[in-house]
Amino acid sequence: MKTLLIFSIAIIILFVGCEKKIEPVKVGEMNEYKDPAFGFKVKYPQEWKNHGQAGRAIFALSQEVINKLMDPRSGIEGAVVTVEVIRYEGRTSEEIIQTAKNELKQMNADISPDAQVPVGGKTATQIPYRIQATTKTSIFGHIDFVSGDTAMYKLEFQGYGDQYAAHVPLFDAITKSFELPVIVTKKPDQWNPSGNMETYNSNFFTMIYPDNLEFVTVKKAAKDDFAMEMRADRLDCSIHIDVFGAQKLTVDKVWEQNKKRYNAKATGQIQIDAENASWADYSPRKDIGSRVYFVVKNDKVVRITINYFAQQKDIYFPTFENMVKSIKIK
Repeated sequence: MKTLLIFSIAIIILFVGCEKKIEPVKVGEMNEYKDPAFGFKVKYPQEWKNHGQAGRAIFALSQEVINKLMDPRSGIEGAVVTVEVIRYEGRTSEEIIQTAKNELKQMNADISPDAQVPVGGKTATQIPYRIQATTKTSIFGHIDFVSGDTAMYKLEFQGYGDQYAAHVPLFDAITKSFELPVIVTKKPDQWNPSGNMETYNSNFFTMIYPDNLEFVTVKKAAKDDFAMEMRADRLDCSIHIDVFGAQKLTVDKVWEQNKKRYNAKATGQIQIDAENASWADYSPRKDIGSRVYFVVKNDKVVRITINYFAQQKDIYFPTFENMVKSIKIK
């Protein structure tokens, strides 16, 4: 993206001054991230990790790199890329951008004039800035704001000292890879998950969900520490989560003890909140599909069961699956 590269160089010339130079970071293999709650896509270096959550992805080589940008007295030098979804909630794009500028000013940042750059097939507003980290070193960064249908998308690129200049080619590649979510038009009489997302918060986990799901009162079993359920427009389309003691067992042992209860058609493993989890597909009755997940953390088993109308799996299953992917266990 020539425009971004030229503008980033201008930032460096304007702010860096006599900062020492290091070799540019090469753009290598990239992984693709698709946000489980909002659907945007972006690529990031294969050796980096996502340290954020659904709706706010934070990509960096390590947590120590993030720590350095938060507190220069700790961590290691490097670069961080954050992609965050900001709902309009009655605000205009200009008001959201101004709020970001106000927050930068509160951090005593030097802000350069706005620029208009292409991001995700649209024209984005770019805000370059510099924050004095120590007497000799600054944090350099820029924020790209992209307007979506239901929310603003905030892409922030930061580097500690000369790491910003070194990462410009990588920042450029990440920006080019960003894709806004595709809004698919459905039949008006067909249930669809709402584009407005809410966060469910319990003592055991958090989870992002569409706000047109209905909470169902459930009675937890005697062994359970917790139980909850949410339902779509059909009684057979729901997500049920219960939490109970693991009794020092690993997730493999827990699954071994429970798998006989399910006439599994398929099984597999995924990660939920960076923890290994086992899953199994089964059918409790005709025309109903189900999937159960088992994950263990802090000596607690979190069991997640999703049910869906088999003939409309393409509507219900992805909705519940994305909710599972958004879970953060406490």
